[in-house]
Amino acid sequence: MMNRRSPPRFCSESMRTSKTIWSAAIIFGMLCTSAYAAENIEPPVSTAEATLKGKFDTGDYWSVGSDGLDFLAKEPGNNELRMLVANSLAWTGRYADAISQYQMLAGTTLSDSAALGLANVYRWSARPDLASPLYLQILTSEPDNLDALDGLNRINRELRPRTDITLGTKSDSNSVMQNSIVLNHSWRGDNRALQYGLSLNTSRYTLADVDTHQREIGFSVEHADIAMAPRLELSFQQEPVSKTFGALRLKLADTPDLHVTIGHINWGNMVFQPQALLAGLDATQVGVDGSLITRPGTLSAAFNNYQVSDGNQVQDSILRFSPSWRPANSNFRYYIGLSGRIAEKNVPIYWSPNMGYLSTDIGFTNEWSTSTGDYSIYGQRGFGSGGEALNSYNIGFAAKRYIDRDWAALLSAGQLENLRTDAYRSNYLTFGIERLW
Repeated sequence: MMNRRSPPRFCSESMRTSKTIWSAAIIFGMLCTSAYAAENIEPPVSTAEATLKGKFDTGDYWSVGSDGLDFLAKEPGNNELRMLVANSLAWTGRYADAISQYQMLAGTTLSDSAALGLANVYRWSARPDLASPLYLQILTSEPDNLDALDGLNRINRELRPRTDITLGTKSDSNSVMQNSIVLNHSWRGDNRALQYGLSLNTSRYTLADVDTHQREIGFSVEHADIAMAPRLELSFQQEPVSKTFGALRLKLADTPDLHVTIGHINWGNMVFQPQALLAGLDATQVGVDGSLITRPGTLSAAFNNYQVSDGNQVQDSILRFSPSWRPANSNFRYYIGLSGRIAEKNVPIYWSPNMGYLSTDIGFTNEWSTSTGDYSIYGQRGFGSGGEALNSYNIGFAAKRYIDRDWAALLSAGQLENLRTDAYRSNYLTFGIERLW
């Protein structure tokens, strides 16, 4: 029987070394696989977070904006969800809350996306001065970002000084005719939140044997970056009677969006009556207007009390509700509401219904903007609900078309028919040009 020879010593050691290397390689491979898996498996998503993301995907932005704030209070480091919440707040018009959420994403991996959302909110809320540096910040790191390029182009138009001249004509069923030329110039100060305006308005009114001219110079200043965002308007009428007018508008709150206006106004010009102009009628105005965004829709209201210099008191009011559900598109808004007027006494030379006027209204507005212009249309149907009100309608449009970087063409027109104890109709047409400097 043959004896089995043992392998040489060096072979035995080589085999042990080989086994050790293979074992180490297997263990190392398992460790690497585990580490890779740990890095690429997302942490478990809570039921609440998954529900919010599902609602965002289906377009239920109101719920995401509202419920998401409560969720983020428990998980403040969830930046992806915070972006969804910020976008949802912005897209449902809750700008103040959206701004704070976007700002909390500064310095994170989503900072550029948050900066774009923040810039858009500032643009939508009439703060181009705050939007401009954010668009520039985005374009520094992403020169081809189309949304930022488009936003900056629109913002630059708003920030540039502009001059426009418009020619207009207006007539009504009372045989009043007005032909006007209006020259406006607006510009911003070194602090671009500060805006100034100058205007020159000259009109010719005719009515039967009345033929008069009205000339007025106006000045306005508005500061969006100080308390109550005041806007002051002054005007000086030279013809037919020398008068000085002024009004101050203040913002009282963001939520609801609430404003108050106090002023001494040109009543004859406002009521479109040359007899009132010739009589030098003016009025003290105290008004309040505001809007509140809720889940079902936006509720808006306005009330103005006018104490006229002839001893009369006239009150106007509007109440509207616009649903959040907009099946056509987000720019198309429809509404239902009430509008009314009442006067202490009836004065023949201007509309002053001492028996009251109350109309139930349904209507729509559609405003949209493109890289080449801004456009809007509106329409309203009224149904007599009290006082001297019968049926009415009101339709119109406005367009601004940019011809090139510096010039734009302006056009607007409309018609109103208001059936009451004395049927009334009016039409207007204006066209002009605008120059950006």
